[in-house]
Amino acid sequence: MAQSAPPETPETSSTVRAVQRALQLIEVFARSRGPFAISELAAEVGLPPSTVHRLVQTLMSLDYVVQYQQSKRYGVGRGIAEINRAMLLKYEFSRFAKPHLEALVESTGETAGLAALYGTSAIYLNQVEAPAMVRVSNPVGTPVPLHCTAVGKVFLADFRPAMLEETIAYAGLAPSTPHTLTTKESLERELERIRHQGYALDDQEYAEGVRCLAVGLRGSSGAVVAALSVCGPLNRMSDRRLPELAQLVMETADRFARQMREP
Repeated sequence: MAQSAPPETPETSSTVRAVQRALQLIEVFARSRGPFAISELAAEVGLPPSTVHRLVQTLMSLDYVVQYQQSKRYGVGRGIAEINRAMLLKYEFSRFAKPHLEALVESTGETAGLAALYGTSAIYLNQVEAPAMVRVSNPVGTPVPLHCTAVGKVFLADFRPAMLEETIAYAGLAPSTPHTLTTKESLERELERIRHQGYALDDQEYAEGVRCLAVGLRGSSGAVVAALSVCGPLNRMSDRRLPELAQLVMETADRFARQMREP
């Protein structure tokens, strides 16, 4: 026989209310790129700023929320990113990606992948490897930097200026290779080029001898929600071949995004 629930006391009622409020805040962070001031969070959830501040401090202690030092605003921490990652790996775009990735591998001969934003990193959700013996592999579920990967730069190019500023300040621009863009000015020029041409290129910036090309997938809101990429050895992804590869990835991304927007 099932046991009846214990009677509610003022203490348990207060605990439940605190959990509900914390979950409200987590939902706000999860569905937006932020960052937020306490006053903005308070307006979002309809609570006093003092209450929101206490809840945010608790979420920070659990690594669900981080505070950006330059602006003192708050953004997504590792805990929320882990939840998003788990959901993305199990559902969402990952479920529909394989036919599109397989088509890209067939048309380009290179490894194709699908990535999503993961806090201040990107993460590969799905991958179909190239048939060639020498090929590039991007481990599914492993975070990669935003500033020196093609999939990462796709997301950065879509960020609002304040979010871009905060992300650079928080994550930094550490070099992965001698080709990595390590100054804010050079990265901003690169992001402007990405917005203009419609795709991002990692030109040996994350791994020497490797090039990756990525295109953003836009959701119903118009924001980039995932990135589609092809990666291969430098000798096969030559300057001469890049325009052809870019066209193939952009066409596939357009088909994929239209499929995802269909009811």
